Amino acid sequence: MISKKCIASPVILLLLALSLSSCAGVKTLTAERPQDEAFRTVLRRDVSTLNVPVEATAEELARVLNQTVHKELYKGATGTSGLTADVRRNGPISVSAANNYLYVTLPVAMSLNYGMFGTPAIPVTLKFKATAGITPDWRLHAEIYYQGLSDLVTEEVGIGPLSFKPRSIVEGITQPLQRVVSDLVNKKINDLIPVKALVARVWNSARQPVLLDKSRSVWLKLTPREVVFCPLSARNNKVRLSVGISTFAELVVGPEPATQPLPPLPNLKLVNTFDRTFRIALNTDLFYKDLRAIAAPLLRNKQFDSDGKSIVIKDFDLYGNGDKLVIKLETQGSLDGVFYLTAKPVYDPKTNVFSVEDVDFDMQTQSLLLQSADWFLHGTIRGVIQDKLNMNLNRQLEQSRQMAGKALARVPLMDHVFLTGDVKDLKFGDVIMQKDRISLQVYTEGESAILFQ
Repeated sequence: MISKKCIASPVILLLLALSLSSCAGVKTLTAERPQDEAFRTVLRRDVSTLNVPVEATAEELARVLNQTVHKELYKGATGTSGLTADVRRNGPISVSAANNYLYVTLPVAMSLNYGMFGTPAIPVTLKFKATAGITPDWRLHAEIYYQGLSDLVTEEVGIGPLSFKPRSIVEGITQPLQRVVSDLVNKKINDLIPVKALVARVWNSARQPVLLDKSRSVWLKLTPREVVFCPLSARNNKVRLSVGISTFAELVVGPEPATQPLPPLPNLKLVNTFDRTFRIALNTDLFYKDLRAIAAPLLRNKQFDSDGKSIVIKDFDLYGNGDKLVIKLETQGSLDGVFYLTAKPVYDPKTNVFSVEDVDFDMQTQSLLLQSADWFLHGTIRGVIQDKLNMNLNRQLEQSRQMAGKALARVPLMDHVFLTGDVKDLKFGDVIMQKDRISLQVYTEGESAILFQ
């Protein structure tokens, strides 16, 4: 005889299984972790220009010329056969600077000799103008152009039985006089404005990091690359040379950066103009652990509803992968499982807010949800995460701005050489993902100058 108990057991088990099956509404899904991608490890760097102003007044140049120009300027033949001239300086040389030219006025006394005859000294004022360039060996080179005589020149002078016109005589010795004046101006302008020596001092001093803030261990690090030179500017009786040292500039917080080996002073790069903006890179690191701490009260153990279903985020994690931020979610409720989303990190320089954009499920998660939980794939969770992962960086960037302002205020690079300037703007530079952090780079922009004191 067959026991009823034994017959009932399979039926009960079947009914129980059907009952459990009908009640089961929760699925457990675990998506594969996104494939690891390589990180970009170095932030882009923008070049700054250290402006090295080299300046002299026309008065200073005239003073140097007057101290060194000899009395005898020319003695020898003229353009007229048998006629010789003796030209001597006859008063102070004057120099003015305007319209990118130097104007040199040279008073002389000219004596003419023809055989046994001679004339008294004839006062003449010679006029020249000069423009200056620079040679590959760093020497300033002035091009001198004869501009004529003063209007008060005697029209004719007699020498024994003959008569000559002083103006035409001077015109005949213009070239040798130009050479004399050119050599004098070239020598003295290089003595007065030793471009190579001044630039070399700045170039060599840049290899050593400069301590800006001892309490916070903030350093200014310069990495010079090339030297550019603009033509001489002569205006308002001042002579200016624009020399720019192209460099990378950044603030470094922490131990003193290593002193850099610098190459020798490079050859000059001649340009018509250059960007005088001085940019200091300010790097801000956002660690994922800090982002998690900010977002945790807004996401963890919070319920999110979609299409009549709901999930609770039991835990989440953040990490970098290639150029994207990965958000790992662990959920319970209408859907149990582990899922991955990716997002693009974004910094808004107008508001100084870090946020994420283009939040979407990773491809592996999308494939899994399409088959089993389409409602979650198209729900509101992406918008919620995009809204919650924000961080205001005003405090950090204001500290950086203050440090940069100090960097440009008056920084001694070496004895009697100072970097000075002002900060005018703050601009976004770059952002990269790293293993444990997001690195943001902004630039303070201003104008700089090197002071020799």
